[in-house]
Amino acid sequence: MRINLKTFVLIACLFSVGLIGIRFFIRPPILRESAFEEPVPTVPATIPDSRTKTSVPGGAQVSSAEPTSLANPMTLALVGSPQDPDGLREWARQNPAEAFAWLQSAAAGETRDIVVEIVCARVAESSPSEAVLLAERYSGGCSNLLENLVHQWADQNEPAALAYAMRKPPGEERDRLLGRVAFTRSKENPADAAKLVAEWISPGEVQNEAAVSVLHEWALRDPRAALAWAQLFSENNLRDRALTEVGNVSSTPKE
Repeated sequence: MRINLKTFVLIACLFSVGLIGIRFFIRPPILRESAFEEPVPTVPATIPDSRTKTSVPGGAQVSSAEPTSLANPMTLALVGSPQDPDGLREWARQNPAEAFAWLQSAAAGETRDIVVEIVCARVAESSPSEAVLLAERYSGGCSNLLENLVHQWADQNEPAALAYAMRKPPGEERDRLLGRVAFTRSKENPADAAKLVAEWISPGEVQNEAAVSVLHEWALRDPRAALAWAQLFSENNLRDRALTEVGNVSSTPKE
């Protein structure tokens, strides 16, 4: 049987279409390129489980009693604002882990300064050295916070606190930190503390205040030695103040 050219072409086209259709129905679905990509983790806006424990620096374990937003505290009535520092501090006290998480992306300013004060106080309970590092990073140069933390550090590990203070460049900040270390030392060895004040703190108001604080502790233990040191002060006003301090401590009845 003879098949003309047109019929042959038609049959060939139908055969090709049939093969394409079969392949379409039996081939597996095409995988998207994104199927091979790692999923991007998303950070929840709240802590989902109130029983989940989170660590803050220093190893303290903190439980979240209620889901707490990690959003900017300025947007939360619970947290308050710089105009409501007490509310802000209370939020940080109740939620130290969340407060620490917020600090890591917070902009410098009064709000962050208030929160970091509370976070550092919590961390310092177990690790004053880590609290000092946090204060340096987030406190915006709040010297009073740093002084208080170094004082706590010196109470636990005076050599380490002294080494930290001595690494600071000469200036008022270092003098104030050394003054706190000297006060801690004066409780055990006032003569050595007096030497630290005289030799390492620059003359001026900071040195004067450090000297009087050391003198007070010295007078509690050895009034005669404290009096002898006070009499060596060259500045008249400071010497008069020092002598008065020793006299007041000496005349106070011992409990």
